[in-house]
Amino acid sequence: MPNFKYKAINSEGKTVESVMLAADQKVVLKQLQKLKMTPVSVTVYNEKKKTRKSRARVDTRYVLMFTKQLFTLLKAGIPIVTCLNVIKEQAEEPGFKDMIGAIAADIEAGSKLSDALAQFPRTFPALYVNSVRVGEISGTMEDTLEQLGAFMEEDDKIKKAVKKALRYPSFVMAGLAGAFVVFTTLVIPNFIPLFEMSGQELPLPTRILMGFYYLFTDYGLIFAISLGLLGAALMSYFKTPAGRYNLDRWRLKIPIMGKLVRKLNISRFSKLLYTMNSTGISILRSFEIIQDTLENQVYKKEVEAIRERVSVGESIAHAIKQSLYFDNLLIIMINIGERSGSLDEMLGNVSEHYYREVGETVENLTSMIEPIVTVVLGFMMLFFALAIFLPMWGMINAF
Repeated sequence: MPNFKYKAINSEGKTVESVMLAADQKVVLKQLQKLKMTPVSVTVYNEKKKTRKSRARVDTRYVLMFTKQLFTLLKAGIPIVTCLNVIKEQAEEPGFKDMIGAIAADIEAGSKLSDALAQFPRTFPALYVNSVRVGEISGTMEDTLEQLGAFMEEDDKIKKAVKKALRYPSFVMAGLAGAFVVFTTLVIPNFIPLFEMSGQELPLPTRILMGFYYLFTDYGLIFAISLGLLGAALMSYFKTPAGRYNLDRWRLKIPIMGKLVRKLNISRFSKLLYTMNSTGISILRSFEIIQDTLENQVYKKEVEAIRERVSVGESIAHAIKQSLYFDNLLIIMINIGERSGSLDEMLGNVSEHYYREVGETVENLTSMIEPIVTVVLGFMMLFFALAIFLPMWGMINAF
């Protein structure tokens, strides 16, 4: 099907120019009428082929800043190419600066913003590009950019909060692993001759540490190679579709963390569905984009199943209800929205609720994990102490 370049006046009286893929001009005119836009002109558009491709990934904060700046400049009535050139001059990261320059050059050559952004999928994902495309067609680009900026800001805030909460237990566990290796290889060897001279049966903690010492010294190379091969095998397995799925399913079952992972995915699902539905993307296309955007393979598969059920005529609420990984609150709110014709409002409310829940869970995560880490730390210290002092007490009693 050919592309048609059109000029039309939207419901707010603004002139909109964009490109639409359609069978013929009549289809374009009908689509514009559905969008409550008055057509001015519709012509065949011969799009120039793009040669610029980039696999570079740009930090999310640069994309968020780009979105906010573009929204502000467009709202002020500045032409799109001028907006991009202004943003390019202010960009700090060289790679992103070049990317914006390439986007501006393509638009000057007659391309749409969405098509120019689509050249850089690692920086501007399907959610971003499709939202911009709908904004171009409907003439609501400013509203679309505002929605995208709000979504990216909340999503980035949650990710940073989760990383911050997990930093403390990660450092403690790494420290304990290092302490175990140091204690086993440097401290225990100094006591081994003394323990062997006593002739007494050594307690279990001491035997365990001595066993690890002999393992490290006598079979250290074999142990390291075996551990490396096991790690490589697991990494290779987790890169396969089945491995990624099983790993993500296991993450959902971890105490405390599993509940957080579940809430994170539900909140992300509801926010994405709200963002795309409010920007005018069709519900089936929205589910496709959500499936590509979610990182958890279990939820990816569930969203695919939901989309298939909706495509054959089921309601969204009924399709989601058949999944074991979504909460009743989400189903009830979507059901109310579908029945009352206020799906946007219900999705907005439920997405805000879940993001608040995730924020509260993340804030309490450290306080929930700290007691567990403290118990593990105390157990390890007790284990080390017993491994040294129990045989010494036995020797003293024998003497």
